[in-house]
Amino acid sequence: MPLNSTRNSNREETERVESSTATPGVTRRRALSLAATGLAAGAIGTVQASSHDAEVWQTDGTWYAANDGTVYEGPDHIDAIQAAVDSLTAGRDWKETVLIKNSGSVGPHSWDGDLKTVDLPSYTVINHNGTISVEDTGDDLIVPFRAQSVESIEIQNVNIEGNPRYGIWIQSCSDVQLGTISMSLWDTEDVGIGIRIDDSDGGRSQNVTLDYASIEGSQHHAVETYGVDTVDIGTVETVDTGGCGLLLNDTAHATVDHVDATRADQGGGYAGFRCANGAGPDITVNQVDAVDCGRGIFTVSGSEGIEIYNVSLDGNGGNLIQDSRYILIDGGTVTNTGSSGIRIDSRNSDDHPYTTNVTVRNLEITGNAEYGVYETGPDTGDNAIVDNHFCDNASGAIETYADSTDVSGNSYCS
Repeated sequence: MPLNSTRNSNREETERVESSTATPGVTRRRALSLAATGLAAGAIGTVQASSHDAEVWQTDGTWYAANDGTVYEGPDHIDAIQAAVDSLTAGRDWKETVLIKNSGSVGPHSWDGDLKTVDLPSYTVINHNGTISVEDTGDDLIVPFRAQSVESIEIQNVNIEGNPRYGIWIQSCSDVQLGTISMSLWDTEDVGIGIRIDDSDGGRSQNVTLDYASIEGSQHHAVETYGVDTVDIGTVETVDTGGCGLLLNDTAHATVDHVDATRADQGGGYAGFRCANGAGPDITVNQVDAVDCGRGIFTVSGSEGIEIYNVSLDGNGGNLIQDSRYILIDGGTVTNTGSSGIRIDSRNSDDHPYTTNVTVRNLEITGNAEYGVYETGPDTGDNAIVDNHFCDNASGAIETYADSTDVSGNSYCS
């Protein structure tokens, strides 16, 4: 079945291995970005439009869309939103807003040459006050919001439930702002990704902001990027996802305030936070909380230039730095891992660079099923395991592969 995706979210093969709402912080770069786009610096969550240009509502089971007159009257929530979007000024280079006042449902949808979706043109703002319930059957063919090769779009707030293919799909776009996005996707059975931002319509997506996403029950990843430059993310909070909480593929120049993942691919190989397929450089994550995930953190396949601070990794199957370079994990706790607390590894393959220049420091690494930190080859080296505290790791505190790896300043319980 032809779908507009040239990238598969499973491109990098993953070795399988043994909710409360947080208020995200704002980085300096992100605050400047919000201020530059007319949003209040430091504000997180729903961005209220001062006015709207078109509106959508439901009365007695009938959907209406209006913009200086009625532009839609009928049974379909998505069609009403699309009609309102299409009624905005053609060829504009300024933003216009569609206000959706009510919750609604969509589906089922049979293949007719395309997905069922609201396609957003450039300079469009969506303010959805309510829930979109996707009630599809058969294949996953509904994407509530999609944008393809456009610029300057906003989805200020929306709640999505049911079984969409993707809740939101951004393809080869620039200047994208996503505000407060909530999804409950327990009914997804096949694809089931919450938010996907990629380069599948002919070019890399650029300049993307996501304030806050809360996603639970998705069949696959909660939030995934692929082929994206300059990303600023507040909080991604996920529960019981079949894939990653947050996955950055082939993504550079990204700042993430907080990843909070519970049971992301529990028992599997995906992670609460993962970088893959050449992700980097210039990725900074200020906090990662991962509990009972397949892996807590995982960098792989040529990822480089990644700094991760303030981790709380508990009860995960593993935490793996593999085929990655210039990685920093600084501060926090690594506890009760089902294997080694952190493994630093290289695969025996010419397809991937060996791992080097990884620094693990200022961590409490305790109670893990194997080593606290376990460095394995081939060719892995020039890493640093420094200023950590180790206690009660079943196989010992540290096992290194390379003589070039610095092990110093660590402390150990008696």
